[in-house]
Amino acid sequence: MRIAILSPIRLIGEGIAASLRACDAGFEPQVVCEVRELRALVASPAPPRLAIVDVTQQLPLDPIRRFHLDLPDLPLLALGIHEQDAEIVAHGSAGFIGYLRREDGLDQLRERVDDAVSGRLLCSPEIAAGIMRGLFLRAAEGPAPRSVELTLREAEVADLVSRGLSNKEIARALDLSESTVKHHVHSILGKIGVPSRFQLVRDARQEAWAPPLLRRA
Repeated sequence: MRIAILSPIRLIGEGIAASLRACDAGFEPQVVCEVRELRALVASPAPPRLAIVDVTQQLPLDPIRRFHLDLPDLPLLALGIHEQDAEIVAHGSAGFIGYLRREDGLDQLRERVDDAVSGRLLCSPEIAAGIMRGLFLRAAEGPAPRSVELTLREAEVADLVSRGLSNKEIARALDLSESTVKHHVHSILGKIGVPSRFQLVRDARQEAWAPPLLRRA
């Protein structure tokens, strides 16, 4: 099974890879140090079935969240997490399906890999209750408005998308090709951090993201 390992420190990543090979000779780990490298690996002819992310190095979660929005089918396993309610909820919100605690060893690593690939999350009843409380509190508070930076053209396209116009209608209104509009829409969704134009329209109506900060393209 092909497994991607994301760690900003290659030596740590290679140590995790060696541990995986010790767990199971059938594992084929590959180390990357940046999210963009992970994207390229997923787009390769032999993509991984799982990505293990070393969170001990305090990687920012926003790039992971955007990655998961673009590629939601790849399971993400957080390696080296502190088993605390807030931290687990934060990583779950970024797209992680499971985690390995800092005090866990090779046996637990093998089990968590199987769980993540199978879509299971193993945690204590106390942590499960904490996750439920965290989800409730986040839903009650509502998402904070997100301020995003778009080009002038992206801002125009975002405005028309938020009004419910199709790509064809936007292309006609802005005198662009449909493929160009499609490219802008994809870029806008990535910057705002939503998986679909439907979500973009809904968030715009609920004021879930702030008016775009413009930059010249």
